[in-house]
Amino acid sequence: MYKRKNGRYFMAEFFKQLIAQLSAIWQKLSLQQKIITSSLVAFTILGLIGLLMWSAGTPKAAGMQRLYSDLQLEEAGVITQKLDDAGIRYKVENEGRTILVEAKRLYEARMSLAREGLPKSHGVGYELFDKTNLAMTDFVQKLNARRALEGELQRTIEGLEEVKSARVHIVVPEPTIFLDHQGDTKASIVVKTIPGQQLNKDQIRGISHLVSSSVDGLNIDKVSIIDYEGRLLSSPFGADETALASSRNLELQQKVETYLENSAQQMLSGVLGPSKAKVKIAADLDFDQVNKTMEQFDPESRVVRSEERNDENTKNAPDGDHRRERSLTNYEIDKTVQHIMQEIGNVKRLTIAVAVDGRYDQKQEEEEEAYVPRSSEELLSIEEMVKNAVGYNLARGDEIVVTNLQFANEFLRKQQKELREQERMEFWLTIAKYVAIFLIAGFFIFFLRYLARTLAEAMNPPVPEVEALGGAELIPDEIPEDVRHSSEVLERVEMLTHEEPTNIASIIRQWLNEQQPQAANK
Repeated sequence: MYKRKNGRYFMAEFFKQLIAQLSAIWQKLSLQQKIITSSLVAFTILGLIGLLMWSAGTPKAAGMQRLYSDLQLEEAGVITQKLDDAGIRYKVENEGRTILVEAKRLYEARMSLAREGLPKSHGVGYELFDKTNLAMTDFVQKLNARRALEGELQRTIEGLEEVKSARVHIVVPEPTIFLDHQGDTKASIVVKTIPGQQLNKDQIRGISHLVSSSVDGLNIDKVSIIDYEGRLLSSPFGADETALASSRNLELQQKVETYLENSAQQMLSGVLGPSKAKVKIAADLDFDQVNKTMEQFDPESRVVRSEERNDENTKNAPDGDHRRERSLTNYEIDKTVQHIMQEIGNVKRLTIAVAVDGRYDQKQEEEEEAYVPRSSEELLSIEEMVKNAVGYNLARGDEIVVTNLQFANEFLRKQQKELREQERMEFWLTIAKYVAIFLIAGFFIFFLRYLARTLAEAMNPPVPEVEALGGAELIPDEIPEDVRHSSEVLERVEMLTHEEPTNIASIIRQWLNEQQPQAANK
């Protein structure tokens, strides 16, 4: 009990002495020093409060992590209801499409929602048949089978890298005994791609083939694919073979032209530089499918195929003896038979147009660049390079035109100039920022040193020098004996006060009690 009270006494005395020392230091400060010290303390406290408030407002600092994002509002409402029932604290962001939960209960919440089949954005697959229900009717059985197939197809399509979400709808007509009234199986697919990406035509055809191959009786021309903006991605021609052929021919022609243009453009960009030449090619393709059978005979080449010779001798004839010879020779002429099938998409003719920009010389005395046109030798060299790059064939009737023109690059040059000025400005702003940070840091360090020196001077005032007679400093040996003895006694009393304040206090209290009776007797 004594130790506890003694500890409390020490703490009380410590705070009393601390407050007294701070009060004494504050009284010794000048008005300017008081203003600077108060401002520093106030700014420090406000900064700490703002930091704590900002930290408390962030989900990460509050221990919140993302549970699900990009949810439908209906599904988000169901998930938050389940979280409320489970007593899990959550937070909603992104207009209700993102849900955050406590980090320590994140996986618990996901497993709990997974048991409930949430979220359902990825569709329901063949797990519908994991639980058997004997009371299920044939209609419900067929409906669940179609739902399961739609869900499995949806999951497969969403597995593509460019696809963010998808919906699949399959329509299977009821069977009828009249074949003329039997409807066709159809499918509709809605695809939402990741922002910044899109499906190419090969991927769209692949999705169409995937769905048509997965559904019994579904033709590929009965599959419609649209995006979330309502644009039709699949072929709009359906079963029209003529329109489909024309579309494929046009697509093939565009691919050939694009390939040849890229080949020539890459070569010119490497030689002349970027944006110094433009190439445009019009390709005339032959889409006629022709089967030819040709027979060619060579009259100069003969081969004996067969030979027949008959000899007849007649003797004792009225007109005398006769001898008759007859020969028959059959010749075969060389014959060549060719069966020729012409492929679709052969290049019939190329028309090539090349526009080449000139050179720009920068003169020292002028700010503007001087345009210098290309020479005839340069244009001829460029023409030969383009011919070799695209497979130019004069016998086929190909044409090429290479023209030197000054490109309208004023806007581009203006942008480049502004960009250079902006980069220069950003460079100087960055330097100014670092210089300002350095000056502020130096000023802050100087201020702290000044404040520390001021506090040190206020806490430790200078001790006045004791001068001896004649202005000489006192030597410890010349100090009087009574003064030295008094100083030693005071030092010992001060040391005992710090080490045993309780005993010193009791001794002083006893001295005071002894002095009071003496004063009364007098």
